[in-house]
Amino acid sequence: MSVVTNAGTGSGNDFESIISAMVSSRKQLLNKRVTVKKAETEIEQDGVKKLTSALKSFKTTIDNSKGIDILNTHKITTSQSSSYTAFSITAKSDCSNTSFGVTVNQLAKAESVSTKIAKEEDGKKFKNSFSAGTMTIGVGEKSFSIDISEGDSLELIRRRINTSADNTYGVSCNVIKTSDGYAFSLVAGETGEDSQNLSISISNTSTSEDHDELTRLAFNHPEAADLDSENNFTSNKKNWSYSAGQNAVITVDGNRLESKTNEFKDQVAGVEIVAMQESETETVNGVSGPKSYQVDITSDTDAAANKIQSFINAYNSLISSLNSLTKRNTYTNGTNNYDGGDLAGDSQVKGLQNSLVSMITKGDVEVSGMNYFTCGLEYNKDGTLSLNKDKFSKALEENFTAVQKLFTDSDGLIDKVSDEVYQYTKFGGLLSERETQLKSQMDYWTQKETSNNEMLEKYEASLRTKYGNLDSLMSGYQTSMSYLSSVISSVNASTKSSS
Repeated sequence: MSVVTNAGTGSGNDFESIISAMVSSRKQLLNKRVTVKKAETEIEQDGVKKLTSALKSFKTTIDNSKGIDILNTHKITTSQSSSYTAFSITAKSDCSNTSFGVTVNQLAKAESVSTKIAKEEDGKKFKNSFSAGTMTIGVGEKSFSIDISEGDSLELIRRRINTSADNTYGVSCNVIKTSDGYAFSLVAGETGEDSQNLSISISNTSTSEDHDELTRLAFNHPEAADLDSENNFTSNKKNWSYSAGQNAVITVDGNRLESKTNEFKDQVAGVEIVAMQESETETVNGVSGPKSYQVDITSDTDAAANKIQSFINAYNSLISSLNSLTKRNTYTNGTNNYDGGDLAGDSQVKGLQNSLVSMITKGDVEVSGMNYFTCGLEYNKDGTLSLNKDKFSKALEENFTAVQKLFTDSDGLIDKVSDEVYQYTKFGGLLSERETQLKSQMDYWTQKETSNNEMLEKYEASLRTKYGNLDSLMSGYQTSMSYLSSVISSVNASTKSSS
């Protein structure tokens, strides 16, 4: 059965307006509750997303302000000048206040060898084009090999060594072109005494007048007896210069310390020292020697206060976000203006706020006669926090351990707040469950909206059928009336004519 799409065409009546009005009225009736509920659910979903984001950001920030040693901050001063830095020093978590002297006697160095290749040696001109072969570089008990192709230059050999996938030991090769020829050098990848035992062996090569002998680059690691006063030695009948690897050496309060690298991580309790350059030379009582620099380590209460202030700033930002999200809507003549927060008056958020406030303000948290407020924490009328740095610094000086336990220990304030927030943000937590529920609600109202639209389509189709039938009936009546009127007029005209 066909459906009339423009009712009233046959009869001339405006049935289309009647159908439109009836469909609109039914649509308002069906969707009034659905539209409101769907919009409210969307607003709540947005609010929960904003809340989740704010809580996760808050937790990430405050987790950087908790830990057993987070307040164990120190200020380190040295007598080094601003223009000369012999070493850097940083405090570790177990650092304590102390003073000592540091001298940098020697920097760590990697073993290296080098040789010069003249433009002409033994009556032969150097072509910088080597015969093919295999070069094996020994680094202590380990080694790696590279294949040398016929015609390779020193520059290409350097590149093969430095870029070899098998060169996992950090060995580096350098080539310098001089006015007299070339300088070829090899540097071990690690610093320290006896950390490497560099050698170069050549195999699978041949001799050719058209190419330089690859064996020219071979050398055996020298023994101490092989070195002359300038650390030069002969290998494979060629002259090489040798520089042994050495440890870094520093003196701390008269104690000699050595390290394979320039880092001294564990030798001095509570600090890490990195040697950067040898100490300046100074003369004391007519005797010249490396200078000793004074190091003083003291407690840095300002840095400790900044740790707590970071927590306070994050807390105040969170409270501002929660207040914005839960701001209540206003009403005009009983109609909701929806001008509040996305979670206006939300009980779950209010419960979180109350929990946070309770953790801070309840009076049973005390360590050694101290509590949050005697340590400088202040709770303001608007629900925000602030820190009295003078009271906080005084508390640190009087009982550092008590302050640490109150704020940053595993059961301190910051850890408790972090754990409370985690109950909301974790996978399967309170907000995760709520998001799941809201999605279910949104799916329901969306399906309800779809169902209503389908009902409206059927309702409109039935109206069009009914009014289409009525239009056809009335159109038929109008045709019959028009015919009767024509017959009557014809009869009247005949009567008048016969009389």
